[in-house]
Amino acid sequence: MANARASESSRESAALNDFRTNIWGVFQDLYEDKWDQVRWDTAVARFQSKYPPAVLEKVWQRAKLPPWNALEEQLKKGPPPFLRPGWKSPLIGKTVDLSWIDNGSFECVKPGKDGWKEKKILILEFWASWCRPCLAESKHLSELAITQPDVKLITFNHEGIFSNASANVAAVKQFVKDRDDMIYPIYIDVNRIAIELIFEPGQNLSIPLAFIITTRDQVVQWVGNPEELSSPLQRILRSV
Repeated sequence: MANARASESSRESAALNDFRTNIWGVFQDLYEDKWDQVRWDTAVARFQSKYPPAVLEKVWQRAKLPPWNALEEQLKKGPPPFLRPGWKSPLIGKTVDLSWIDNGSFECVKPGKDGWKEKKILILEFWASWCRPCLAESKHLSELAITQPDVKLITFNHEGIFSNASANVAAVKQFVKDRDDMIYPIYIDVNRIAIELIFEPGQNLSIPLAFIITTRDQVVQWVGNPEELSSPLQRILRSV
């Protein structure tokens, strides 16, 4: 019995590796005008004939894959533009109006957005409490806020940033209160001001997301994951 289970598990692993290498690994880059329907049909037919249906069912459950037709449409469509090689935000190099920072109505969790114009660099960061990668950056952002005197960091929370759901102010405030690694200004974008005026125009619709902006001209210099901002930040600081 143990040998049978081991053999079954081995076949599932083999099928999963086969899928990752010869289906996902090949067709995830062949979206839109690069799509080859004959190649897809051939690859799928080969894969399905190679493994018993019971094995494929377990692989699909294990990898949480959609049905074949949905997977095909997903791969044909391709990833969002901001996840494609060579893409950059249309705001890079553009001057943006930041008057909303001072004039907009936000729910304050941790104050500190005043005085940003006196700094060389402004970093705006967007996050949500359900976003585990966002929380992984809290310590890094705290260190930046404490150790970089020429930089002003302001963060904006909205739990429904992608769904337009209303913000639960009390829950977010309690969440921040229970943490000791968020030592920087935090505001809840209850009216979706920051979302509509810079997050959405930046078109990199993912979180955590940071914007590096030079305050002398209010030009967006960089947009990306805070995990990757150290190098561009130092480069930009040297130029201002």
